[in-house]
Amino acid sequence: MSAITNAINNSTQLVRTNWTDVNSLTSSPTNSNSDSVNTPLISSSVSNQHNSIHSTLKSPISMHNHDQTAQSMTFERTIQTYPLTNYTFGTKDPLYERDSSVQARFQRMREEFTTMGMRRSVEAVLLVHEHNLPHVLLLQLGTTFFKLPGGELNPGEDSMEGLKRLLNETLGRPDSVQQNNWLIEDVIGNWWRPNFEAPRYPYVPAHVTKPKEHIR
Repeated sequence: MSAITNAINNSTQLVRTNWTDVNSLTSSPTNSNSDSVNTPLISSSVSNQHNSIHSTLKSPISMHNHDQTAQSMTFERTIQTYPLTNYTFGTKDPLYERDSSVQARFQRMREEFTTMGMRRSVEAVLLVHEHNLPHVLLLQLGTTFFKLPGGELNPGEDSMEGLKRLLNETLGRPDSVQQNNWLIEDVIGNWWRPNFEAPRYPYVPAHVTKPKEHIR
């Protein structure tokens, strides 16, 4: 998952300390009109100074060396987000769902599982700030369903490259000669689907040996 913002001014700063040792998948374009990707947890200490927000995120991190866990170390990094007013939104040709219904989606997953194995999917968290509070931008399907931008990876496709491809397909400018150069940041969640059904969990259930989908 990941987040995006646009660089002009009035930035929001998320400062995190002792962040957990996880891989990364958070996205943000690197050009002057870029969005910066953000983290999932924000502490209760949010101060407003010069139109910027400083949020401190804390979690332990362990360094591993030759199968030995070294002393926990602290690091701090700031990721900036920007106001929603920094962005302009255009229109693109509609993107249609690959499956006509939920049942059709799981039937396709069942058929592909026998030939390709577990499905791999990625999603991005797009973060901006409005009224000095972080907001997550979602895509709307129909009138009642909202989702993070992302989708299925191709067989053998790298997670980061696949996320960039999906973001360009979904959010990229249709008249752009060169696609956005998305910067991939931290993975903020892993979900597994144990069966060909809607429920998914942030862990692999103990009785499941072959999960049907992994979402990052």
